Amino acid sequence: MYLRYMHGAFNLCVAGLVFYQFALGRGLMKARIAGQADPERSKRHRRMGPIAVAAGVLGFTAGTTLIILDKGSVLVYPVHFVTGALIALLLVSAFMLSIKMGSGDQLTRKRHGRVGMAIATLYLVQVIVGLGILL
Repeated sequence: MYLRYMHGAFNLCVAGLVFYQFALGRGLMKARIAGQADPERSKRHRRMGPIAVAAGVLGFTAGTTLIILDKGSVLVYPVHFVTGALIALLLVSAFMLSIKMGSGDQLTRKRHGRVGMAIATLYLVQVIVGLGILL
């Protein structure tokens, strides 16, 4: 089924976007610790975040739909499915934390950063597992 390659290509692009978001956020955190503000980077991070979340959830939904239509069960590739579900859940969590985050709310900011690290790590695992399925 050629749609699985489209799913892989789309989600590889989403993974790239998520890694870019992670790099922006990491840079913001380092600048904040150093006492320097970077409003342009912050604006880019805030602008691209909802797009990354929507694309990630869409990619998970599309993958789940494709595997149900093709194989009849989401548990044909259980590691890939569970990792994708965790990524989608964490993407929404990061988004919700960013909405809650205020200018002086260091605890929520730290949680948001940790969730971002988990998302980037899981995306790396997901790409490796997904390539193993395709190739």
